[in-house]
Amino acid sequence: MRKRMTAFAGLALASALALTGCSGSASEAGGSEDTFKVAAFTAGYGTPVGKSTLDAFVEKGKALGWDVTLYTSEFDYDKINTDVTSAITQGADAILAGFPDPRQVSPLVNAAKDANIPIFSIDGGVEPNDDFVVDVTSNQQQIADLTVGALEEAMGGLSGKDVMVIGHDPHVGIMTRSHMAEELLKAGGANIAGGEMKQVLNPGTSQEEALKFVTDYLQANPEGLDGVWVGWDHAALGATQAINEAGRDDIFVTGVDAVGIALAEIKKEGPFYATVVQDWPKVLDLVVEDMTEYAKSGTLPSENFVETDVTLVDRTNVNDIQPTD
Repeated sequence: MRKRMTAFAGLALASALALTGCSGSASEAGGSEDTFKVAAFTAGYGTPVGKSTLDAFVEKGKALGWDVTLYTSEFDYDKINTDVTSAITQGADAILAGFPDPRQVSPLVNAAKDANIPIFSIDGGVEPNDDFVVDVTSNQQQIADLTVGALEEAMGGLSGKDVMVIGHDPHVGIMTRSHMAEELLKAGGANIAGGEMKQVLNPGTSQEEALKFVTDYLQANPEGLDGVWVGWDHAALGATQAINEAGRDDIFVTGVDAVGIALAEIKKEGPFYATVVQDWPKVLDLVVEDMTEYAKSGTLPSENFVETDVTLVDRTNVNDIQPTD
């Protein structure tokens, strides 16, 4: 893991000291002498994990006495950039980025840098990024390895098997693990059904879109599908529905997230074979710890990229897993 540039930390602390005259408190540095002001945002509030994680952050922040304002959108980054940039000009002390796409937040990042306001990120990419003073996320390679391994187990091997891959490239994490999984499948000798990855257009309609992907494919290729690798559970549920409606018991599905309805499907021992728990409560706790230290002393974390482990959920342990939604 790459260490954060000490120069940035020094600049942030020096700026705080200059503004307060005697203290390195971040709450005083941002223009509010009594309350640590946080502008939190997510463009993925319509997704279960996005909503639950950001709502939990707001609750934790308020319990700590912070002034937290949450800005949300349905993947409208123009709105997010406008709202958060405005919050910066109004004196935010720190920014919490919830599941951001680093490719689409340059305006607010630049505004934060100009104001010496740090951005703490949850799942903001798959590699170190100096736009964030810390980004805590899940290990995407581990997700790909575990889910492809589960699919291989379910299908009795990868070689010669026809596997559909369903992703959503606008989400950096899903994009990364989906392409990792596609490469693992190819390396194992599997054929990618349809010749390329299927792309969901809108996470809010992902179950319906995946249902159509698999239904249409099975109608055109009745014997040409052995498995479906999906980058998140709601789309995996659509794939599972299509397989059930086709009356098939020889096609298997994996997902990611361990939402309640996915766990229920795994318990049925049908097409939905496995999913993955990403430990979002742990991710959130790590970020809140870093923000709390910054609020108290102006100290930034020593690492700007932290990956957390994930857990495979299949028929052997599904009864022991708590749903993430």
